[in-house]
Amino acid sequence: MVPNESDMVSQNKDKILAEIDVAMGGHVAEKLIIGKDEISSGCGSDLQGATQMASRAVRYFGMFGDTVSYISKNKDETSDKHNGEIDVKI
Repeated sequence: MVPNESDMVSQNKDKILAEIDVAMGGHVAEKLIIGKDEISSGCGSDLQGATQMASRAVRYFGMFGDTVSYISKNKDETSDKHNGEIDVKI
């Protein structure tokens, strides 16, 4: 039996990148339609969600590089150097 995609808990790298792309769409649309000087705060939660997805993909799942991967620790539990490397990947 093939599982229903909506019931799946885990996501692959392509799926996470697609979700980040969608989350960034509102911000990009505002820039294109009303101009960069008139951007509203309406897309703030989308940007926050995209950042959180990227952070989890890098920090916890090791999807974007071997040097910063597979450390299941919060930001305050790792060194400033390691956190900086993670920030670059995000």
